Amino acid sequence: MKYKFLIPIVLVIFYIAPSLNYVRAAGSATLSWSANNEPDLVGYRIYSGTSPRTGDCPPAGYPNKIDVGKTATPEKPNYKIENLEEGKTYYFSVTSYDASGNESCFSQEMSKIIPKAKISWYRNMNEFFQGIFSPLKVFFQKVF
Repeated sequence: MKYKFLIPIVLVIFYIAPSLNYVRAAGSATLSWSANNEPDLVGYRIYSGTSPRTGDCPPAGYPNKIDVGKTATPEKPNYKIENLEEGKTYYFSVTSYDASGNESCFSQEMSKIIPKAKISWYRNMNEFFQGIFSPLKVFFQKVF
C-alpha cells in the first residue's frame, strides 16, 4: 500500500473537523449622560443605528430604540448596550420622557466603532492541539 501515510492524516482531519467551533464575539458600548432633574421624569430612551440620525427629534432615522426607564444610578445615568457587531460604527442618542408621555428631542449624538476581536492563534491553537491530539496515537510505517 503505497499511500499508508495518508491514513493518519485523513483520520486526523475527520477527528478534528467536527469539533471545530467558531464563536463570533460581540462588542458593547456603555453610554452615560447628564441626568434630567425634572420631577415628573419617568425614564430615558436610547436610540441607535449604524448610520447617523436624520433629524433632531425621535424617531429621525434610528432603527433601534431601548426604553431603559430610570437607571440604577439616577444621579449619573448610564446603560450598557451589548451584542454589537464587530467592525461597525454605531451611533447613539438619548431622550428623556415624563409621566404624560412627552419625550425630549435627542441628546448630542455619540458614536463608537466596535473593534474586531483579535485572536491569539498561538494560545488558541496550542490549547486546541493539546486537547485534540493528546488522546490520539499516530503510527507511521516506512513504505518501500
